[in-house]
Amino acid sequence: ILAIHARLLITNNLSRFTQTKKSITAETVLLEDLGVFKLPSGLQEPPHMSDLDPNVLIEVGRKDIDAVHSEALIHIGAWIFVTDADGLFLLIQRGPELVTCPNAWGIVGEHTTPDEEPIETAKRGISEELGDDLLDEIKSIQNLTETPQYLVFDWGHRVDRQLTYIWHAQLGKRHEDLHLVLDDEVANHKWLDMETFMEQLNEDINGTHEMFCIPIEMKRYFDMID
Repeated sequence: ILAIHARLLITNNLSRFTQTKKSITAETVLLEDLGVFKLPSGLQEPPHMSDLDPNVLIEVGRKDIDAVHSEALIHIGAWIFVTDADGLFLLIQRGPELVTCPNAWGIVGEHTTPDEEPIETAKRGISEELGDDLLDEIKSIQNLTETPQYLVFDWGHRVDRQLTYIWHAQLGKRHEDLHLVLDDEVANHKWLDMETFMEQLNEDINGTHEMFCIPIEMKRYFDMID
Protein backbone atom coordinates (compact mmCIF):
# COMPACT_ATOMS: atom_id res chain seq x y z
CA ILE A 1 0.00 0.00 0.00
CA LEU A 2 1.43 3.39 -0.96
CA ALA A 3 1.97 6.03 1.68
CA ILE A 4 -1.16 8.10 1.91
CA HIS A 5 -1.10 11.87 1.69
CA ALA A 6 -2.63 13.86 4.50
CA ARG A 7 -6.29 12.89 4.55
CA LEU A 8 -9.43 14.78 5.05
CA LEU A 9 -11.61 12.48 7.14
CA ILE A 10 -15.29 13.32 7.21
CA THR A 11 -16.96 11.27 9.93
CA ASN A 12 -20.54 10.20 9.89
CA ASN A 13 -22.88 13.00 10.88
CA LEU A 14 -26.48 11.96 10.51
CA SER A 15 -27.91 15.44 10.29
CA ARG A 16 -25.49 16.48 7.54
CA PHE A 17 -26.07 13.35 5.47
CA THR A 18 -29.84 13.73 5.93
CA GLN A 19 -29.66 17.33 4.80
CA THR A 20 -27.57 16.35 1.78
CA LYS A 21 -30.00 13.59 0.83
CA LYS A 22 -32.93 15.99 1.01
CA SER A 23 -31.16 18.55 -1.15
CA ILE A 24 -30.31 15.91 -3.75
CA THR A 25 -33.77 14.41 -3.96
CA ALA A 26 -35.66 17.70 -3.75
CA GLU A 27 -33.92 19.42 -6.63
CA THR A 28 -33.35 18.55 -10.27
CA VAL A 29 -29.65 18.80 -11.05
CA LEU A 30 -28.92 19.77 -14.63
CA LEU A 31 -25.78 17.86 -15.45
CA GLU A 32 -25.54 19.29 -18.95
CA ASP A 33 -23.86 22.48 -17.67
CA LEU A 34 -20.37 22.22 -16.19
CA GLY A 35 -17.95 24.86 -15.02
CA VAL A 36 -14.93 25.09 -17.30
CA PHE A 37 -11.46 26.33 -16.42
CA LYS A 38 -8.08 27.16 -17.88
CA LEU A 39 -4.54 27.18 -16.58
CA PRO A 40 -2.91 30.57 -15.95
CA SER A 41 -0.64 31.96 -18.62
CA GLY A 42 2.86 30.55 -18.34
CA LEU A 43 1.87 27.41 -16.46
CA GLN A 44 2.47 24.27 -18.51
CA GLU A 45 -0.16 21.59 -18.54
CA PRO A 46 0.56 19.13 -15.72
CA PRO A 47 1.24 15.51 -16.61
CA HIS A 48 -1.45 12.87 -16.30
CA MET A 49 -2.14 11.73 -12.71
CA SER A 50 -0.39 14.65 -11.05
CA ASP A 51 -1.33 16.87 -8.11
CA LEU A 52 -2.89 20.20 -9.03
CA ASP A 53 -4.00 22.90 -6.63
CA PRO A 54 -7.54 23.85 -7.71
CA ASN A 55 -6.86 27.44 -6.68
CA VAL A 56 -4.57 27.95 -9.68
CA LEU A 57 -7.38 27.29 -12.16
CA ILE A 58 -9.15 30.22 -13.76
CA GLU A 59 -12.87 29.78 -14.34
CA VAL A 60 -13.85 30.83 -17.85
CA GLY A 61 -17.56 30.06 -17.89
CA ARG A 62 -19.95 27.17 -18.31
CA LYS A 63 -20.56 24.77 -21.17
CA ASP A 64 -22.65 21.71 -21.80
CA ILE A 65 -20.98 18.40 -21.16
CA ASP A 66 -20.64 17.50 -24.85
CA ALA A 67 -18.80 20.76 -25.58
CA VAL A 68 -16.58 20.27 -22.54
CA HIS A 69 -15.39 16.93 -23.89
CA SER A 70 -15.28 17.77 -27.60
CA GLU A 71 -13.26 20.94 -26.89
CA ALA A 72 -11.05 19.17 -24.30
CA LEU A 73 -11.83 21.75 -21.63
CA ILE A 74 -10.73 21.43 -18.02
CA HIS A 75 -13.55 20.60 -15.62
CA ILE A 76 -13.90 19.13 -12.14
CA GLY A 77 -15.19 15.75 -11.02
CA ALA A 78 -14.96 12.94 -8.51
CA TRP A 79 -14.10 9.26 -8.35
CA ILE A 80 -15.47 7.30 -5.42
CA PHE A 81 -14.28 3.92 -4.16
CA VAL A 82 -17.17 2.39 -2.18
CA THR A 83 -16.67 -0.36 0.40
CA ASP A 84 -19.17 -2.16 2.60
CA ALA A 85 -18.85 -2.99 6.31
CA ASP A 86 -16.77 -6.08 5.48
CA GLY A 87 -14.32 -4.07 3.36
CA LEU A 88 -15.57 -5.41 0.02
CA PHE A 89 -15.20 -3.05 -2.93
CA LEU A 90 -18.12 -2.15 -5.16
CA LEU A 91 -17.54 -2.32 -8.91
CA ILE A 92 -20.11 -1.15 -11.44
CA GLN A 93 -20.32 -2.09 -15.11
CA ARG A 94 -20.88 0.57 -17.73
CA GLY A 95 -23.84 0.07 -20.04
CA PRO A 96 -23.33 -1.33 -23.55
CA GLU A 97 -24.84 1.77 -25.14
CA LEU A 98 -22.20 4.14 -23.74
CA VAL A 99 -19.71 5.51 -26.26
CA THR A 100 -16.71 5.46 -23.92
CA CYS A 101 -15.70 2.10 -22.42
CA PRO A 102 -18.98 0.25 -23.01
CA ASN A 103 -19.35 -2.86 -20.81
CA ALA A 104 -16.17 -2.01 -18.87
CA TRP A 105 -16.02 -2.17 -15.09
CA GLY A 106 -15.08 0.70 -12.82
CA ILE A 107 -16.02 2.73 -9.77
CA VAL A 108 -18.52 5.51 -9.15
CA GLY A 109 -17.69 8.74 -10.96
CA GLU A 110 -19.40 12.10 -11.26
CA HIS A 111 -18.90 15.56 -12.78
CA THR A 112 -19.02 18.58 -10.50
CA THR A 113 -21.72 21.10 -11.29
CA PRO A 114 -21.14 24.86 -10.90
CA ASP A 115 -21.00 26.08 -7.28
CA GLU A 116 -20.97 22.49 -5.96
CA GLU A 117 -18.49 21.53 -3.24
CA PRO A 118 -16.32 18.44 -3.95
CA ILE A 119 -17.86 16.41 -1.12
CA GLU A 120 -21.34 17.20 -2.48
CA THR A 121 -20.29 15.81 -5.86
CA ALA A 122 -19.16 12.57 -4.23
CA LYS A 123 -22.43 12.16 -2.35
CA ARG A 124 -24.50 13.00 -5.42
CA GLY A 125 -22.54 10.46 -7.47
CA ILE A 126 -23.37 7.76 -4.94
CA SER A 127 -27.01 8.82 -4.87
CA GLU A 128 -27.47 8.97 -8.64
CA GLU A 129 -25.57 5.81 -9.59
CA LEU A 130 -26.47 3.61 -6.60
CA GLY A 131 -29.68 5.07 -5.15
CA ASP A 132 -30.70 7.64 -2.56
CA ASP A 133 -30.87 5.06 0.23
CA LEU A 134 -27.10 4.62 0.27
CA LEU A 135 -26.59 8.16 1.56
CA ASP A 136 -28.01 7.04 4.89
CA GLU A 137 -25.55 4.14 5.00
CA ILE A 138 -22.36 6.19 4.65
CA LYS A 139 -20.17 5.75 7.72
CA SER A 140 -17.30 7.94 6.55
CA ILE A 141 -15.82 9.56 3.47
CA GLN A 142 -12.14 10.31 3.16
CA ASN A 143 -10.20 12.11 0.48
CA LEU A 144 -7.34 9.83 -0.66
CA THR A 145 -5.06 12.59 -1.93
CA GLU A 146 -4.00 15.86 -0.33
CA THR A 147 -4.81 17.71 -3.55
CA PRO A 148 -7.05 16.67 -6.45
CA GLN A 149 -5.53 14.83 -9.40
CA TYR A 150 -5.17 16.21 -12.91
CA LEU A 151 -6.25 13.44 -15.27
CA VAL A 152 -6.11 13.51 -19.08
CA PHE A 153 -7.68 10.79 -21.22
CA ASP A 154 -7.65 10.80 -25.01
CA TRP A 155 -10.45 8.46 -26.05
CA GLY A 156 -10.10 9.22 -29.76
CA HIS A 157 -13.61 10.60 -30.13
CA ARG A 158 -13.06 13.04 -27.23
CA VAL A 159 -10.44 14.26 -24.77
CA ASP A 160 -11.22 14.35 -21.07
CA ARG A 161 -9.30 16.87 -18.94
CA GLN A 162 -10.61 16.57 -15.40
CA LEU A 163 -9.38 17.79 -12.05
CA THR A 164 -10.51 14.82 -9.98
CA TYR A 165 -11.11 14.42 -6.28
CA ILE A 166 -10.49 10.80 -5.24
CA TRP A 167 -12.73 9.58 -2.42
CA HIS A 168 -13.21 6.45 -0.34
CA ALA A 169 -16.74 6.05 1.02
CA GLN A 170 -17.16 3.43 3.73
CA LEU A 171 -20.65 2.06 4.31
CA GLY A 172 -21.91 0.91 7.68
CA LYS A 173 -23.66 -2.25 6.46
CA ARG A 174 -22.70 -5.45 4.69
CA HIS A 175 -23.58 -5.43 1.01
CA GLU A 176 -26.23 -8.14 1.52
CA ASP A 177 -28.14 -5.65 3.68
CA LEU A 178 -27.91 -2.70 1.27
CA HIS A 179 -30.62 -1.58 -1.12
CA LEU A 180 -29.10 -0.44 -4.42
CA VAL A 181 -31.08 1.28 -7.17
CA LEU A 182 -28.69 1.37 -10.12
CA ASP A 183 -28.68 4.20 -12.64
CA ASP A 184 -29.86 3.40 -16.18
CA GLU A 185 -26.27 3.66 -17.44
CA VAL A 186 -25.09 1.01 -14.96
CA ALA A 187 -25.49 -2.48 -16.43
CA ASN A 188 -24.41 -4.54 -13.43
CA HIS A 189 -22.48 -4.50 -10.16
CA LYS A 190 -20.43 -6.80 -7.97
CA TRP A 191 -18.47 -6.77 -4.72
CA LEU A 192 -14.82 -7.89 -4.54
CA ASP A 193 -12.41 -8.34 -1.66
CA MET A 194 -9.20 -6.31 -1.80
CA GLU A 195 -7.00 -9.21 -2.93
CA THR A 196 -9.27 -10.21 -5.82
CA PHE A 197 -9.69 -6.58 -6.88
CA MET A 198 -5.90 -6.14 -6.96
CA GLU A 199 -5.39 -9.37 -8.91
CA GLN A 200 -7.90 -8.36 -11.57
CA LEU A 201 -6.40 -4.88 -11.89
CA ASN A 202 -2.93 -6.37 -12.37
CA GLU A 203 -4.22 -8.85 -14.95
CA ASP A 204 -5.80 -5.99 -16.87
CA ILE A 205 -2.63 -3.90 -16.75
CA ASN A 206 -0.53 -6.88 -17.92
CA GLY A 207 -2.87 -7.44 -20.84
CA THR A 208 -4.02 -10.90 -19.79
CA HIS A 209 -7.57 -9.89 -18.99
CA GLU A 210 -9.51 -6.90 -20.33
CA MET A 211 -12.08 -5.84 -17.79
CA PHE A 212 -11.55 -2.26 -16.64
CA CYS A 213 -11.76 1.01 -18.51
CA ILE A 214 -8.80 2.67 -16.75
CA PRO A 215 -6.95 -0.03 -14.75
CA ILE A 216 -3.64 1.83 -14.31
CA GLU A 217 -5.31 4.87 -12.80
CA MET A 218 -7.63 2.79 -10.64
CA LYS A 219 -4.72 0.78 -9.25
CA ARG A 220 -2.73 3.88 -8.35
CA TYR A 221 -5.48 5.27 -6.15
CA PHE A 222 -6.66 1.86 -4.97
CA ASP A 223 -3.18 1.40 -3.50
CA MET A 224 -3.79 4.41 -1.25
CA ILE A 225 -6.64 2.72 0.62
CA ASP A 226 -5.83 1.06 3.97
